[in-house]
Amino acid sequence: MVPSSPRGQEERRMSSQKDKEMFSNPYFIECYYTPKTKEQKEEELRAHQEYKEEISSLPLQRGLQHLPLRLYKGFWFPEAILTGVLALHHHLHPTPSDIFLATFPKSGTTWLKALAFAIGTRNPDALLSRHPQDCSPYIEGFFSGPQLPDLDVLPSPRQFGTHIPYSVLPKSVRDSPCRIIYLCREPKDTLVSTYHFVEGMHRPEAAPQPMPLPEAVELFCKGLSMYGPVWEHQLEYWQESQSRPDKVLFLKYEDMKADPEANVRRMAEFMGRPFSAEEEMNGMVGEIVRLCSFEKLSRLEVNKVGVRGKAFDWAIKSSSFFRNGKVGDWREHLTEEMAEKLDAITRARLYQSGLTYSNS
Repeated sequence: MVPSSPRGQEERRMSSQKDKEMFSNPYFIECYYTPKTKEQKEEELRAHQEYKEEISSLPLQRGLQHLPLRLYKGFWFPEAILTGVLALHHHLHPTPSDIFLATFPKSGTTWLKALAFAIGTRNPDALLSRHPQDCSPYIEGFFSGPQLPDLDVLPSPRQFGTHIPYSVLPKSVRDSPCRIIYLCREPKDTLVSTYHFVEGMHRPEAAPQPMPLPEAVELFCKGLSMYGPVWEHQLEYWQESQSRPDKVLFLKYEDMKADPEANVRRMAEFMGRPFSAEEEMNGMVGEIVRLCSFEKLSRLEVNKVGVRGKAFDWAIKSSSFFRNGKVGDWREHLTEEMAEKLDAITRARLYQSGLTYSNS
């Protein structure tokens, strides 16, 4: 129940302000409206402070575009999001019908969210007025503030986004019947997309200027990018999809672009929402693919204007999530030497894993 008194409304506004700065999503803000006792609020604040103290002891490095990263369980996490990662291990209780949409950053996340939302709701027209990032909240961002959300207010089936590596996901997620869809992208394209995405953020005045691409390549190769290294991130989900295909559906960005309708059907089957014969006959699959295409989404006003909240004190423009969506775009940006260095690391890290990339 939402407090109705002016005093209650003001307390609610003040207590959730930091959460809204990290996660300004009007479609899910009701998760912060559940009334709590003074003791509950104090306990959440105490735990949040303990998470921050633990994070302060972790190795710190500057990653792509100078973002502060902390090393946690073998991966470099954005410092500002780690409180959420730690909180999830204590407070996330997934339901069997939950769907987690997992990606390494800039691997087609926005497209995956749009497709999953359209498949789940059978209402792709809703995307005409709703940014895909508003369709499924980043679960680690959701829990990163001092006030914990109440996910029980959300209707089932629920969809959540995440960039957390598989081995760092809460045990409650790994051991529950909930399902994970992972979208993988060729590392060179991922690097180029990441570089331009962070470069395009609205920076605080005190932030360093954008770094040259060669420096960004070196950091990416060392794993010093958000949630990096990319190779281990992809490999963990790949291996889990091979041993537990009913738990993890592993998709490749390049394959999705080559045959989107076939992969949308795979997603629908995995999500427990297969298309009926009538829906197939009426062209529902093709309509979802069309409305969720880069060409369509990037031209919508809702995806071109405004800001999608803050990350690391940098504002993220709505348009930043739509650059070009092409396969092989790295060829327009990386030198032959840069590409070969990345390919060599890919060959070494993924050797004998069975994971390969098409159109690389």
